[in-house]
Amino acid sequence: MLPQIRAFLIVSEEGSINRAAERLRLSQSALSRQMQALEHEMGGTLLERTSNGVTLTPAGQALQAAMGTVLTHYDRAVTDVRRIVRGEKNIIRIGYMASAAREYLDAALKHVRAAHPDLVLKLLDLSPGEQIAALRAGEIDVGLTDESAEVLAREFYTRVLVSIPSVIALPEQHRLRKLGSVRLTQLKNEVFVKSDEREVPGLTRRTTAICWKHGKFRPRFVGPTHSLAETFQTVANENAVALLPSFVRHNAVTGVTMVPLADEGVTWKLLVVWQRGKPSKALRTLLEALFKHA
Repeated sequence: MLPQIRAFLIVSEEGSINRAAERLRLSQSALSRQMQALEHEMGGTLLERTSNGVTLTPAGQALQAAMGTVLTHYDRAVTDVRRIVRGEKNIIRIGYMASAAREYLDAALKHVRAAHPDLVLKLLDLSPGEQIAALRAGEIDVGLTDESAEVLAREFYTRVLVSIPSVIALPEQHRLRKLGSVRLTQLKNEVFVKSDEREVPGLTRRTTAICWKHGKFRPRFVGPTHSLAETFQTVANENAVALLPSFVRHNAVTGVTMVPLADEGVTWKLLVVWQRGKPSKALRTLLEALFKHA
């Protein structure tokens, strides 16, 4: 029943069987069967199907409220037991976005290594979507990721590390490349790069909302791309543009120019997410170092 309950919680977050199926990498019909089986096990209806998606019944709301905490404690207990079985007593597993590591993670890691010389740090370069899955599976202890992880607020500790300004990635021969900054109204006729929803959940919807709010247009997209490197390749080779947080400037490639976005208020949150429960001394040191250096 645990896989069905996990799936139910994601359906409740998304408000849609279709979007939840995409996140879970299941077919819509397979996820619908899981929800029907869970409702049969519970003895009543948990989801109300509508033309716009699904809503929770009172029973569904009760299940959501109860099981989020239960699953968090379950995952934490399983993780601790697995560590004991493997003989791993002093280890922190960190999921991170490589594009943000140099600016926000490296200094904190240096501090933690000095304070805990026997600590094993296992670093995993994971996309935001992969970090969400790894946290839920108990495969990492802490994640450094984007604001898509806000969906985890009921299951994990989440805290904003920093808010970051935006840049526009342009082809190196673009007409706007030599400007000191660019406004979204100047990009109305451009094609934007779309990211894979499984890799960066919510990014396309966020880009659309930003373009509408600040530029009064709905962007056209090309893609999806499955990594930052592929996004840059698409910008360089397909005459597209990409709206991105400024820390990605460290990863720019030949054929791509980064220009700051002039529109005020278009910022990106970088989040630290970690497993609930009492943190180890080493994890506390890491968290304190992250926020101090940020």
